[in-house]
Amino acid sequence: MTERLSDKILEYLQTAVGREVNLRDIRLFLKIEPGSRDDQNLRVQMAVNMVRAKVVKPSGRGDGIYKVLEPVIPVNFSLDGEDSEGVLDVRYPRSYTDDTTFGLGDMVELSESDLVEITGETNFGKTAIALSFLGENLGLYPKNVLMGSEYTSSEGEISPKLKRRLRRMDWAKWMDDKGKPRFKLLPVEHDYEDYVEHNGLTVIDWISLPGEYYLIDTVLKAIKNRVGRGLVVAVLQKNKGAEFAEGGQRAERYADLVLKVDRFGDSESMLTVGKVKSAKGRATGRMFAFSIVNYGANLMDIREIVKCPKCWTRGYVMSGNEKKRCPSCEGKRYIDK
Repeated sequence: MTERLSDKILEYLQTAVGREVNLRDIRLFLKIEPGSRDDQNLRVQMAVNMVRAKVVKPSGRGDGIYKVLEPVIPVNFSLDGEDSEGVLDVRYPRSYTDDTTFGLGDMVELSESDLVEITGETNFGKTAIALSFLGENLGLYPKNVLMGSEYTSSEGEISPKLKRRLRRMDWAKWMDDKGKPRFKLLPVEHDYEDYVEHNGLTVIDWISLPGEYYLIDTVLKAIKNRVGRGLVVAVLQKNKGAEFAEGGQRAERYADLVLKVDRFGDSESMLTVGKVKSAKGRATGRMFAFSIVNYGANLMDIREIVKCPKCWTRGYVMSGNEKKRCPSCEGKRYIDK
């Protein structure tokens, strides 16, 4: 009787995976009388056998409520193969105007299923870097996707602004030999994970969750779960002077590489290497100044910068009781390395 009862219990629990169940509903389903011998067996099966088998877990309140667990299958693996297995041959954003570079290829390593985040203030180069990632890596995978609600017109066509920018980025081969785009342009504003290119390259510019940025880690986890062996580059907005993107520290929870873009002086931008899960050498905290030229189409004059040793990033020095702009960094707080 016990084995048959356990089979019936499992049959019921399989219909409620991921949800909570209680003893009362199970009794009704199995037509068990409260206080009967079968009822006692049911309690033992749920509180002992099903818990030990990791089929359910109790609420902890002794109220007969259980959470039905998702079945987890152990992963079979071996350590055979090359050390470079799964590592991606990623090309990183650089300048085609003066051949300067951030040197990211010497600092970090990206692998299949990784998530790259580009965070920053509005209008200081996030899109330029995101599109450079796409243009540089169109040959990394056979399928590529660019998501963004601002890349299309109200008629569902590519926006003239994006079209002009891609033409100016003439170092990238955006079209194939038949004149067709080498990437899908998707006007996506929500449910981003549903449109990620499985085993391909996906660039999302940008993720918007108005009033719900507390969900950012949940959204990014869902996106990462869909990428397979591919790569995702996601752009996130960051308030002026903020360390983290909207959503705070949770926005970086599932990121493998974070690049932060901020204002630098009056006319330049600054890229700071943030979180790095797989670093080849010193990476996190390194900073680079750069310019955006040709209407946002290209980067220029990329160079590493360090904290100003005279004002220590205050941007000013004291002369008596008066604050004066630092003569070393001219108020920028950082100087060329």
